[in-house]
Amino acid sequence: MHTHNLKFSNERVTYCLGCAMSPFLTRLLASAGILGVSALPGFAGDSAVVELEELHVTAQSSPANPAAANPMATIPLAGSPGPAANLKTVLSPSVSALPGNTTVIDAAEIARLPVQSYGDLFRPVAGFDVSNYGQGGVGYGIALRGFSDAEHGRDVAVFIDGVPINEVSSIHTPNYVDLNPLIPETIRSISIVRGPFSVEAGDANLGGSIFIDTKRAEPFSTLGVAGGSFGTGRGLATFSQLGPGPQPFLAYEGYGTAGYRENGDLGRYNAFNKVTLPLDLGSSLSLRVQIYGTGFGQPGYLERDRVRAGLVSPRAATNVTDGGGKTLQTFVANYVNGLPEDEVSGLLYVSHDVFSRFSDFGTGQRGQIEERETVGGRIRKVWTTSLFEALPTQFLVGGDWRTDGLDVNTGPSIARRFTARTLDLDLLQHNLAAYAQVQVKPTPWLKLTGGARFDQFFYDVRNNLDPALSPKVSPNVVSPKGGAALTPFDWLELFANYGQGFRSPSASSELTSNPRLTPLTIESTEGGGRLVFDRFSLLGTVFFTDIANEVFQPAPGLPVQNLGKSRRDGFEVEAKVLAYREGLDRVAAFANYSAVSARLLNGAPSIFVPNVPAFLASVGAEFDVGAPTPLGSGRLTGAAYLSYIGAKPLTEDGGLRSSPYPRVSGRIAYVHASGWTTYGQATWYPGDRTSESIFNFGSSVSATAADIFTSPQPRLTLLAGLTYGFATGAPAP
Repeated sequence: MHTHNLKFSNERVTYCLGCAMSPFLTRLLASAGILGVSALPGFAGDSAVVELEELHVTAQSSPANPAAANPMATIPLAGSPGPAANLKTVLSPSVSALPGNTTVIDAAEIARLPVQSYGDLFRPVAGFDVSNYGQGGVGYGIALRGFSDAEHGRDVAVFIDGVPINEVSSIHTPNYVDLNPLIPETIRSISIVRGPFSVEAGDANLGGSIFIDTKRAEPFSTLGVAGGSFGTGRGLATFSQLGPGPQPFLAYEGYGTAGYRENGDLGRYNAFNKVTLPLDLGSSLSLRVQIYGTGFGQPGYLERDRVRAGLVSPRAATNVTDGGGKTLQTFVANYVNGLPEDEVSGLLYVSHDVFSRFSDFGTGQRGQIEERETVGGRIRKVWTTSLFEALPTQFLVGGDWRTDGLDVNTGPSIARRFTARTLDLDLLQHNLAAYAQVQVKPTPWLKLTGGARFDQFFYDVRNNLDPALSPKVSPNVVSPKGGAALTPFDWLELFANYGQGFRSPSASSELTSNPRLTPLTIESTEGGGRLVFDRFSLLGTVFFTDIANEVFQPAPGLPVQNLGKSRRDGFEVEAKVLAYREGLDRVAAFANYSAVSARLLNGAPSIFVPNVPAFLASVGAEFDVGAPTPLGSGRLTGAAYLSYIGAKPLTEDGGLRSSPYPRVSGRIAYVHASGWTTYGQATWYPGDRTSESIFNFGSSVSATAADIFTSPQPRLTLLAGLTYGFATGAPAP
């Protein structure tokens, strides 16, 4: 029996591990918070304090014998109004300490969410606009701060273990994001920065940035199966051990579905292999190898008005030969030395992938095949000191390097066979970057933050169809950042931010026709505050973003449209309340609302940026409570929420729009003390099903209703599963 002192906000209690639960159940509940090594450690939380969206827990265990340390030193439990107050004025490289609207989601919260696919990780989070295109294994639409949900996440910078995921110069769309290889059970934390305010995020950091850290180790392994609607089946096996030596975390997944719509079949395999090697002086090296593959059909898009009128089935396919596939192999090495406040970290990564897609957007099937090899690295150093022994200060400096080699082919096709080539490119794209940030605290209640990054690009394009259009260019961009955080009272945080972000030009779709093109840049400001009390928190933010030349592409293969100057004005409000707290039991409720006006400034008829909903709203609850007596020793965990998404303009004059629609999703799981977990989850669209994935395939200024196409969502999707977890302990010495 082990006893630890835990601090819940300002309340100290003593909890006896094992008094109320079996050893395995205790390990299971503790596993999501295991302290581990992060590729960008500041983004996941400090080594002694883990800030969760549900609960702020500080472990008071002794570090005298790390080899024998109890793996349950940090125990995430559901239900608190959010991270503790005054984090914004702490000198820390973590996301939570940035003077802006940030969110950190930990593994315990992810385990409670109803996740059918990776977009569901973000749907209940304030400000996220998620669109599931329903087109097999392609990247979702994920957007923040009024950017379009039609662009496969290209306006959000995404990292996994420090590795940039945005695919620069992708033929699909520039800075395309595909998180289908991400296994939710491998995630340690997701850190979100709204707006272009993180100095460590470069290319694609327009609407914001997402930093995902994978788990280091757990004290148990699992075997699980799940099945659900439309012939869906999934199997997952994990293996992990804690100990003083190498710490493995392995996850192997197989997945298949027939899909809701005709030609919607998909299959995939996924092998995630990570091992962390403790080194001398508190340093560690994590090595990760991942192998992923998928093949899928694509139902295509249907004319919206014909679906609504019942003239065509929502399950019909446009072309039964549409589809594609992807294979991916990735190697990642992360080195970390020191505590987060004085840390040195390094990253090296290599990947190879082949992506193909054959799609009919109304003018016949067209094919895209892209082979990509990527190699890159990062080095980063944090210093925390007191200047002149009077001014607490923290410096962060770093450098990035990335090289992408691509072989790109596009053209018309029949039954996934090219009949001609319209693009045949070999290209190299290099990105060298340096960045720095300084935080100073002139007083205990005020922190000032400033920083900048410089990105230099080198392009070498060989156009095999038209050698004259083979640019070699080297644009660059500087992105300054600055902010301030103020905590005049323990229960009040105020913050303000200024930042610039950019997206690099695409060598495959832009530079061949305009070699003088420079990175698209934005300028954004933000101000807000948060009230924090024992059981309640309320956060509000307003933001303003300007773009000199808005660029929009309604679908892959369709022309890129330059829409001119644009401005986004918006606000976000988020509330959390701990509705019930008794012993280990927690029930928390949350609600958030965000609204944005995304406008074009060149004058009528060009008024609206397409595919940006006017508002996003969610309300829900999550829980972690003891199971009723008839169920035996165990716990019930889960979450449920209702989202309501506003109408999106589909043309620049707003004459054609989507409809607002609700979406309901929920999950409940029973975790038995013996190690068995059973769960069920459901997603329901009670209203319109044609507005989540909707596109204008015509002119952005003169389209008619016949140009509006959709991929309808299923009315109801169910999934149920069974998982067995068993303790695997520490490896033998």
